[in-house]
Amino acid sequence: MKPTMTLALLLISLTLVQTTTAQTSSPTGNITVTITGIRNAKGQVLISLYDKAEGFPKDLDAVVQGKAVSPDTTAQVTVIFEDLPFGDYAVAVLHDEDSSSGMTFGKFRIPKEGYCFSNNVKVRFKSPKFKKASFVLDKDNVTQILRMRY
Repeated sequence: MKPTMTLALLLISLTLVQTTTAQTSSPTGNITVTITGIRNAKGQVLISLYDKAEGFPKDLDAVVQGKAVSPDTTAQVTVIFEDLPFGDYAVAVLHDEDSSSGMTFGKFRIPKEGYCFSNNVKVRFKSPKFKKASFVLDKDNVTQILRMRY
């Protein structure tokens, strides 16, 4: 009777360890990004998600996830980045109206196309630093509502 009881306790212990290990894996969540104030339905809205300062916001190799969405007449788009590990993130958005896959500039290098960054960081002469644009994903869903700037 004792060896059977010992085996049963061992199996229960192993099951509990496996269950606990599965429950303590890195927590993940979703980031919902809504961009408002899109001036027309031309081209695509390019949304880039970064998880570190290095490369933000210009280096495409540093993008964790990116999405391209065709705007419609509602002047708003929403995307969801799913199953991301908890941590710091920042978003850079470009309304690529002319489908050039990059920002188009006018006189004095003033952007001709819409752009915005997480936390609605205002831009003064150069792109914001990751620290200013970053936010924390620390629950099931975090939402950023961004206003396109032109």
